[in-house]
Amino acid sequence: MKNLLQFFVCLIVALETNVSGADKVIYRRVGDDVKLDFSHLPTNYYVRWFFEKEDGLELADTTYLGRKQVNPDSGEIWTRRLTISPNSLTINNMQEENFGTIICIVKDGSTSRDTLKFHLIKVTVSIKEQLPVIPGHSLSLNCDAETRRQHSIYWLKPTGRKATPILGSVTKTAESQDNGEWKCVVKDNGEESSFSFKFLVSVVVSDFSSASKYVYTSTNLPLSLPFRITPKEFVQKIPSEVETVEWLFTPKTSSSQHTIFSFSPKNGQLKQKDPARELSYKNFTADGSFSLYKNLAKVEDRGTYNCSITFKNGYMVSRTLVVEVVEITPSPGTELISGHHLNLSCSTGGPLETGVMVKWVPPETSSLAKANLSSGHLIIPRVATVDSGKWRCDLRWSTTTLTSAVITLKIDPILSVWMIVTICAAGVSLILLLVLAFILFRRRQHKMRQLRHRLCKCKNPKPKGFYKA
Repeated sequence: MKNLLQFFVCLIVALETNVSGADKVIYRRVGDDVKLDFSHLPTNYYVRWFFEKEDGLELADTTYLGRKQVNPDSGEIWTRRLTISPNSLTINNMQEENFGTIICIVKDGSTSRDTLKFHLIKVTVSIKEQLPVIPGHSLSLNCDAETRRQHSIYWLKPTGRKATPILGSVTKTAESQDNGEWKCVVKDNGEESSFSFKFLVSVVVSDFSSASKYVYTSTNLPLSLPFRITPKEFVQKIPSEVETVEWLFTPKTSSSQHTIFSFSPKNGQLKQKDPARELSYKNFTADGSFSLYKNLAKVEDRGTYNCSITFKNGYMVSRTLVVEVVEITPSPGTELISGHHLNLSCSTGGPLETGVMVKWVPPETSSLAKANLSSGHLIIPRVATVDSGKWRCDLRWSTTTLTSAVITLKIDPILSVWMIVTICAAGVSLILLLVLAFILFRRRQHKMRQLRHRLCKCKNPKPKGFYKA
């Protein structure tokens, strides 16, 4: 009986003084933030945080009575970086001295306690080359974790695919697709931690900006061909790294490609080889822009434009833009009489890109102002004077307007003021002509009567001469 009683006493003491341990491994870089937390918090909690060992440097403590304190004696390396809450400790902007083991002791009153250990391991990521990297040159990335634990490291390319590292290092020839965010992924005990180059070390390979491939404009608007090198600081390397720059054009109605401009850093001259296109350029050496401009787009500007940069190492980067010029074609014309038939065509000269739609916007006075007009060809069987004004054709992608073309219609009534004036004038002229003809006819008749009265009617007319009395 005595032994049984001792067994229960020992069991109760063991349950009340239960000690459970848990380890977490966290990989971070210098300058990163880390939040150390635990899920279960007892009602009457007492939480203390230590560095390296349980009786070592105390960092902070908090209790259910409302106490939350960072130990002022822990030194500035800790006091300036620690933020404490009841169930977490945050280290901001980690430095070399903050890596190691953080121990958290949680007590429920004075009966039980939990011990959690957080192992903070430093990861170093670096790039050997000076940024930006010239396409065709070598690109070397390194990722290293300062630990003896069993772990593995691999790299993720900007495309999301794995690179093949050798002991955490990747060395390859830089290409345009290498531009972007590379990630070093550390795998420890089945758990992965990824470290991005986005903020501290970014892999930048000089290339054209990745804006939309399509450029939309209309015959009412200017034309701008945005060819821009990123980053713009790369332009400073043009004289020493670039062999040639060329702009090429392929018309939409033809497959023949010809050169518009060419540039060679050797002589610093930009030659315009197709002045008829009326395209101009600005000083691109200032901000990395190789863009071309035109005051007013024409239908002849439809087609494919290509800007290519050839480096001295033989590598070439290029960007292609497809220019769509919207034009409204009225048939039979823009000046009509009320009641006539009218066809309006809004077109880029070919099929539209998937997702692009046509939207007509008639004048507010038009009977079609509230209609949903989404066809590229609009037929109005009988136009009216209320249809006069500006008709706009929008190209839209969802709710975004890509470009607009505008045409002005002039619809006159069937009998306009000028037509009435013209008819009246013609009638008056005809009446005047008739009156004049009548007057002339009457005068002629009057003259003929006078001539007949003057004729002699004697029975025995005598010849003229002198006779003796």
